[in-house]
Amino acid sequence: MELIDQQVINDNKDIYARIQTELLKAEFEILIATAWFTDEDLFNILVTKLSEGIHLEIIVADNQENEKLDFSLLSSKGAIVHKIKNIGYGIMNQKFCVIDKRIALHGSYNWTVNARKNNHESIISTNHQETVASLIENFEAIKKRIEAVKGETADGRSPVAKNERPKGIPIEVPAKVGAEFEKVLDSMIAAEVGSFDRRLLREQGYERCSANNGDHQVLHKAFDTLYSVFINDIDVIDDKKKRLLTKIEEHRVKNLDLLAKNCELQIDFLQREHEISKSNLETRRTGLEVEADVALKNIDDLKLIKIPFLENKNAELDQQIKLSEREFIKPKFKWFDFIPTAIFNLTLLVYLIVFYSSAAYILLFSVADAREAEAQGMPIAAAQIFNPDAMGRALHKSGTAPLFIFLFVIIPLAFAVIDRFLTNKWAVIAGFIFGIVLLDGAVAFKVTQAVYEVNFAKGNVTEAWRNGMAFTDTNFYLVFVFGAFGLLLFKLAFKKLMGIFEDRNPDIAMQRNQLLIAHLREEINLNGEKIMQLKEDVSALEKKIIQFKADIKLSENELAGLPVILNQNLQKKKSQLITDNNIIDQIAAIYTVHIQSDNLPISVDALKDRINVFLEGWNDFLFNEYAIAKASLKTSEAASVALAWQNEKLNMNKLDKRVKLNTGE
Repeated sequence: MELIDQQVINDNKDIYARIQTELLKAEFEILIATAWFTDEDLFNILVTKLSEGIHLEIIVADNQENEKLDFSLLSSKGAIVHKIKNIGYGIMNQKFCVIDKRIALHGSYNWTVNARKNNHESIISTNHQETVASLIENFEAIKKRIEAVKGETADGRSPVAKNERPKGIPIEVPAKVGAEFEKVLDSMIAAEVGSFDRRLLREQGYERCSANNGDHQVLHKAFDTLYSVFINDIDVIDDKKKRLLTKIEEHRVKNLDLLAKNCELQIDFLQREHEISKSNLETRRTGLEVEADVALKNIDDLKLIKIPFLENKNAELDQQIKLSEREFIKPKFKWFDFIPTAIFNLTLLVYLIVFYSSAAYILLFSVADAREAEAQGMPIAAAQIFNPDAMGRALHKSGTAPLFIFLFVIIPLAFAVIDRFLTNKWAVIAGFIFGIVLLDGAVAFKVTQAVYEVNFAKGNVTEAWRNGMAFTDTNFYLVFVFGAFGLLLFKLAFKKLMGIFEDRNPDIAMQRNQLLIAHLREEINLNGEKIMQLKEDVSALEKKIIQFKADIKLSENELAGLPVILNQNLQKKKSQLITDNNIIDQIAAIYTVHIQSDNLPISVDALKDRINVFLEGWNDFLFNEYAIAKASLKTSEAASVALAWQNEKLNMNKLDKRVKLNTGE
């Protein structure tokens, strides 16, 4: 639970020191509600905090006293300033400040020099969150009340409120310069000749109400008396005249100096802006020139290199097509290629016939021959994977056995050249694998078995044949390799031999020539598309170059016009300064004449301010003496009398001619 830090401060210097310390410690937000704010030191602290990015909102009464400080300066730096005008009951008489939603300062202390140096004041400084939240809620409620009454008609039934907006010191509109200068002079005059003792006037209101028990009927006469005193107060004595004339002259010189400085700043800004614009335009022009040069180089590259290259290539291709169409003849027979290929094919064919004939004899008759020799008591011949006498012995066999042995080789040869009979790629591959792997493997297996059984009959081996023995017997792999490699070599050699004859076939040669021509035409078309695209690129680059040249010309024209524009702007600023200085001098001269002729203009707000202070004292007695409901009723009656008296004076032109009406509000 947070420790509550709450103090009551009664000494004015300590109050000021606490307010100053807490303001300087503010980190993100300051909320201020005070009836009067004339302390320049506290005002300067707020200016500093605004420069630090602190959010600042102020609610002050819109009266003559609060014109001493330039609240528009705060507004121009981002502060939100609410000024509220009051007549009678309902005046904004709050005096509190909430900082960072953590601490509140509230009491009787107005933010004025008089409160700091002369009055007897007290405040409470607290971090009690309920109190802080309550004051923030009160601050928002006052803002809502300001919004609610904003824009109402000036019939006096509600106080008129407005938000102060940034004003600065404009020099663009001459009338504005004069209006601001005149407004400050009005404030100076009001402060000098219309000042009064606010506490004394409030006490008079309190005593008058007490003497008449709050009877509002006496207020009309009281306001007449107050008006008479107000008119007497604005009669200027010589001493005040001198002070006012001195202040007017000082303010005139100050304004002229400020206008001159502002003019110098604006001239300097225009000159720097001119240099920046000039630099930007020169950079832009240089960039455009570089881009134009790059585009020209790209065009040259396309026109002189890439497009001619493709056109020459197409010309060569077209010449090849014409040559192929015109000079097609039957190819010559390649004897130097045919003779060795034919010999190789014949040799491989003889090898395969001998090898597979031997294998067929062995797997058909070797075991039977061994048993016959054993039965006749003859020695059994040694068994080998190749029998050189196989073909001779086959001829002595009866029946069709010799024919089968000689024709057995046709089967593996057919699988070797199966691509001559099939067109499907996968069927060719499958047939070749079947012939090489399965058929040759089966032959190798049966030959290995026959050789083993002969050796078993001879007594060279003692263990009877089992199928698994084939894969551990070297005879199996020898037969498989000799057969498979022979078939593979025959396949390649036969394909080569057939290719030689196909080259001599005029139909096939014609087809190949037509296919070549089609490919050449396709390449020509592709190159033509590339050439068209390159020409489009050239056209696009040429358009870009035209645009670049136009932009370069525009940049050069803008560069040429910059000095003229600068000179025009400088002359305009200097002429404006002369006009503004004349306006200030004229207004100062008019006010000087008014002062010297005892015809001082003073705003009607000064009179309204006195009425408000008087009614504050009147209302103080009412709320001290009566219940809230009755006090509110009587306060409303007093406000109505004040409004009626004011309207009578304004509408019937009974005001002194020196009292200026605020027709602009």
